[in-house]
Amino acid sequence: MSLNRLEIQNFRNLHSVQIEPDEGLNLITGDNAAGKTSLLEAIFYMSYGRSFRSSQVKYLISHDFDFFRLMGNLAEHDVRVGIERHTDSQLIRVNQKTIHKISELSALLPVLVLHPDSHQLISSGPDHRRQFMDWGVFHVEHQFLNAWKKYKTALSQRNAALRLAQSDKLCSLWNGELVEHALVIEGLRLNYLDSIQKLTNELAIELFPEHKIQLNYKRGWPSDIEYADYLNTNLSKDRDKGYTQSGPHRADIKILVDGQVAQSSISRGQQKKLVTLLKIAQLMLFSENSSNKCVLLFDDLPAELDKGNQNKIMTILSKLNIQLFITAISDNQIDCQDWSHHKVFHVEHGEINQIDRP
Repeated sequence: MSLNRLEIQNFRNLHSVQIEPDEGLNLITGDNAAGKTSLLEAIFYMSYGRSFRSSQVKYLISHDFDFFRLMGNLAEHDVRVGIERHTDSQLIRVNQKTIHKISELSALLPVLVLHPDSHQLISSGPDHRRQFMDWGVFHVEHQFLNAWKKYKTALSQRNAALRLAQSDKLCSLWNGELVEHALVIEGLRLNYLDSIQKLTNELAIELFPEHKIQLNYKRGWPSDIEYADYLNTNLSKDRDKGYTQSGPHRADIKILVDGQVAQSSISRGQQKKLVTLLKIAQLMLFSENSSNKCVLLFDDLPAELDKGNQNKIMTILSKLNIQLFITAISDNQIDCQDWSHHKVFHVEHGEINQIDRP
């Protein structure tokens, strides 16, 4: 779904904000530190129940206040979402009904973000790449969430048995469930990555020419052994560590450019462009598999990519069924010619006002 109204209270330096975004393109302009990124961060929070900038809630709440509140109307089905966050508690309501699972928010409001630290998808550890992969699988393969929950429950029980130094029989009691759901998760991830690989190849012609990009799935245990056998063989090592060291929760994606590991073979600027390409591939696959609208948050596009690539990306995005929020210092930095209509909002001293266009 897309947002057709957003209200923000006491979120960072945004004390009282109400906007009605365009269903397609929204330009968020203003000087540095005016609050542009905070607006994107608030939208992200409404989908993920967390920030993409800070893990500490106290930094999200405006100074001299003890809570923030986010409210949004989701256009397609007239859904009202509200979140009130205190330092030690959180209340989430959808159409006046309290919900407790962040996955319900994520399903209602699918959001992807590109920001100055997005290169960490390539340069940092496997957590970032698992999140990238599982966001897509969650939204495309509906059985994924159930398999993942059951796998995590079995994993938690096995880890508890390992920590308590219980017998081999009790520690292995959960192996069957781990294996059953691990194979489902692996199959869904492999199907998803295969689809992403095909779209990546198509996009690379425009955005990453003369380079071959390859996405290889690393399953979280050696490829030459069955998971059940590996769990049994490594039980003593798991016992020493006090947790299960193998499985889908340790999976990764090996990203190669021209056969070389992208993490060390391409520049930071190329990494940012490659991550943008991969996220656009996700958006394309999402659009192909859902009548729902995904929201893309793009923080400081002009600073991240050169003008030629900016224009290519804006053209590609204009053809997708998405709602787009882009921040920039001024609106003339962004080429909107491929968009039939859009809105411009200016942020200054924590206030946001729509700019009338001629």
